[in-house]
Amino acid sequence: MKDRPLVYIASAYSGDIAGNTKKAKIYCRFAVLEGNAPIAPHLFLPSFLSEQTERELALAIDVAILSNCSELWAFGEPTEGMKREIAAADKLGIKIRRFTENMEELV
Repeated sequence: MKDRPLVYIASAYSGDIAGNTKKAKIYCRFAVLEGNAPIAPHLFLPSFLSEQTERELALAIDVAILSNCSELWAFGEPTEGMKREIAAADKLGIKIRRFTENMEELV
């Protein structure tokens, strides 16, 4: 799968964790169907890091992962965490694509 670009998936997590997790999985599937290899850190980091006490550490790991991606795809209205990821992508010169929650690209 070396021909599939690594795409960072940014979407909401906090609040409705179950619903937002389900949406993130749908966004990852969408990226696969578009020919990419998606990575959504918020689908696995909470399994070993605490959202309440280790959020800054998680965001630092997000940026480390993001630095290896060719694009960041942001879905829905950006949360504070997503805004930080988008800013990091911009600083790193990584292409940013915005989508609605229904996976319609915003231009």
